Amino acid sequence: MRKAIVYASVHHRNTEKLVKDIAKECQVDLIDAVKRSDADLSSYDMIGFASGIYFSKFHQSILEFTEKNLPDDKKVFLICTYGESANYKSIEQILDKKRSKVIGKFGCRGL
Repeated sequence: MRKAIVYASVHHRNTEKLVKDIAKECQVDLIDAVKRSDADLSSYDMIGFASGIYFSKFHQSILEFTEKNLPDDKKVFLICTYGESANYKSIEQILDKKRSKVIGKFGCRGL
């Protein structure tokens, strides 16, 4: 089973630390959406999207990447780091349009 995590980690690099630790334990490809705006995700069986929460949303680079690159009908999971509270609505709206099935969510404080 091929897995990838597409992430954006901008300010304190908390999300990046988290996904790199996950990648050490699990066989998963990491894609930095801030550095890469395109990637072929069609061969992945499961795709994670990870971001800090900025003004109650996933980072804009993740939202744009997901809209542009996520194929329809994929299994996805969501990871966020936050200061106040987890919020998945911004990305879930895109995932609904793509008919993706969210199989899990994880959120934790960033600092």
